[in-house]
Amino acid sequence: MVKQANLANKNFLLSAEKMEDGQTMVARHALELIAQAATLEVDGVAAMQTNVYDHFPKSLANIAKTKGVLLENDEDGLNFDVSVVLHYGVVVPKVAFAIQQSIKKNLADLTGLTVTEVNVTIAGLVPDDTNDTLDPDHLFDHDLAKEPS
Repeated sequence: MVKQANLANKNFLLSAEKMEDGQTMVARHALELIAQAATLEVDGVAAMQTNVYDHFPKSLANIAKTKGVLLENDEDGLNFDVSVVLHYGVVVPKVAFAIQQSIKKNLADLTGLTVTEVNVTIAGLVPDDTNDTLDPDHLFDHDLAKEPS
């Protein structure tokens, strides 16, 4: 069950077995979208990191357009680089491991392809809005109570 990429058209062959009705291929972009969805379903992930290329018109940038995900294929297999923004307060190694496992599982379940490596980059943190204890209308009330009159 060898799976390999056709680098000329950047599609991935899902089964090396010759099928009577033809072959099934999946596009690189589709695999990146699966990895993106698998990442976003992990608790603690706020968003995917925007690439600088996302702001260019599609006609000017001939680069993968999947936000925060880059797929590379080498002789060892599929390698993903994902860049994420996490919620503040999560245990970073635990969330990164969950992202790796989610991508590997989703790709295997949906395509049968094996992911050999998932590199996770934490690009930023989003503060927790529920812990916002400052009231903009009463910013200095506690300071006035401490001052002598």
